[in-house]
Amino acid sequence: MHEMMERLYHDHRNLSRLFDMLEEQVARYDRDSTLEPDLLLILDIVSYLNDYPRAYHHPLEEAAIAQINDQEPKKPDINRLISEQHHDLEKATERLSGLFTQVANDYPVPIEEIREALNSYLAQSREHLQAEEDRLFPIMEQVLGDEEWRNITSRLPEHGDPLLDEDPDADFAELKNRL
Repeated sequence: MHEMMERLYHDHRNLSRLFDMLEEQVARYDRDSTLEPDLLLILDIVSYLNDYPRAYHHPLEEAAIAQINDQEPKKPDINRLISEQHHDLEKATERLSGLFTQVANDYPVPIEEIREALNSYLAQSREHLQAEEDRLFPIMEQVLGDEEWRNITSRLPEHGDPLLDEDPDADFAELKNRL
């Protein structure tokens, strides 16, 4: 498997872990929870989920799809579906970010609104990751070789994972320790 495919699978595993952490933290808002939610951790997770996929993960996938469509026009065109899902997920992440920013600024937000936004976001996100792994990644593995991946990555900005690189972005150092 090409290292870029390994990176995409690795991203998906880490995103899934962050989804679980976020879900667990929000569950702490339940009245019968003995644990307090960590709002700073929630804000870090949402910030990462807003920034990293938008800046690197999604552009990498979309560039790979464009390369596949150029090379294999008879392959199923899933570019529209994946691009629409990326757009929808970015909007859902912005909504979560806005809600938790309001909470952090002591603005009252009904927990039901947070749960609805989170549940919708998590369902969309998990469905999206599964769709990519079931439909997109096998095509990528079949069609894209070293030369194609070099072409794809040469067109993208050099951007590592600000959370999981050896030397994480300072904004995400605490989140890395918690992960």
